[in-house]
Amino acid sequence: MIKVRILFLSNIYPPVARGGYEQWCQEVATELVQQNHQVCVLTSRAQNLTEESVHNGVEIYRLLNLEVEQGQGLLNTAIRLLRDHKRIEQENMSCVHKLVAGFQPEVAMIWGMWNVPRSVPALVEQLLPGRVAYYLCDYWLSYPSAYIQRWQEPSRRVMTQWPKQLIGKPFLSRLAKDPSISLKLEYPICVSKAVQRLLLEAGVPVDHARIIYGGTQVEDFSTVAGSNPQPGLPDQPLRLLFVGRVLPMKGVHTAIRAMGLLADQSTAPITLDIVGRGAPDYETYLRELVKQHHLDQNIFFRGRVHHSEMPALLAQYDALIFSSEWEEPFARTVLEAMAAGLVVIGTTTGGTGEILVEGKTGLTFPAGNAEVLADQICRLSNDVKLRQKLARDGRQSVKKYFTFTRMVNQIEDALQAVLIQEKF
Repeated sequence: MIKVRILFLSNIYPPVARGGYEQWCQEVATELVQQNHQVCVLTSRAQNLTEESVHNGVEIYRLLNLEVEQGQGLLNTAIRLLRDHKRIEQENMSCVHKLVAGFQPEVAMIWGMWNVPRSVPALVEQLLPGRVAYYLCDYWLSYPSAYIQRWQEPSRRVMTQWPKQLIGKPFLSRLAKDPSISLKLEYPICVSKAVQRLLLEAGVPVDHARIIYGGTQVEDFSTVAGSNPQPGLPDQPLRLLFVGRVLPMKGVHTAIRAMGLLADQSTAPITLDIVGRGAPDYETYLRELVKQHHLDQNIFFRGRVHHSEMPALLAQYDALIFSSEWEEPFARTVLEAMAAGLVVIGTTTGGTGEILVEGKTGLTFPAGNAEVLADQICRLSNDVKLRQKLARDGRQSVKKYFTFTRMVNQIEDALQAVLIQEKF
């Protein structure tokens, strides 16, 4: 592919990050620059970060205003909606116009846009007709505006739920009058077949989308894969890991309950480390659950680690517990664990079932089912040959189908198709 000027748009961009898709956005942008393309990223404003910068050759413009600011209370959200709604719209439109005029992109790639007004990608489609692709790593196209979600979400306190519903009615009524904005979505790319299916079920027209799976840098894990001590020794516990956001939808409670069931059985010693942070109330509940099951010597909360530390972290464990209960678009944690030689014991919600196959690339259990999870952990603990086989086959699957190089090459091919107006 000849050198091309590519505009990326993302609601957030590292070091501001929540999960896998914005990390992929940064990694793909950086790799495309390495392949002699010129890449510019338009993303949202962030505290303590300059509005304009260059990182690894990627031009970054942190100029977009989000609809709802991080950590903003309900009162401030209401004030922002009433007082700043039009200003936010005008400022966003202005910065899109200026950046497109100055950078003159030949093609645009839109990543996650949750909490960004739908008018932003619509304007990019207008300014670059027939030259806009979407890489869909979540379900933002099926969600209402962040303003509406903020008013519709349950209140954290029971006593404030009814007042919130009452006060929210006029705001929701006003928001319902805003004209709906339809996107052309001429060149959609989905990170998994599950994302495409779920968006179609929500009425989003992505039936013609390409599927380009996310990938991982297998070479980053090659020096640590297989470095775990030989499993199966009597004095060597099975070391389990959960890593990710500690939220109810991630099902950490199911993993703890499974550990409680195992503690009542005469099995080899098993430990579980929980790496990550999340909702404080949920973390408190999990710690209480650990105490209820008398698992203080088996389960440990390790806090958050930077993504750069993942290869070294994964090398310390035998298996990853992936207990998610929501429709995961395509979990890079699963890929990284497999690449590092861990056995994955997980649910197959969303796109995970396109990576994790029972008895072939790992072990599976139904979301929320602690009994089956406990059985699978016990099975892995007692069968050393199975553990070795699944670790080997899982890693081979990642090397064959889910490398980062393959991901970037397919994205580059897709952008080439956009440039020559080739239908997906």
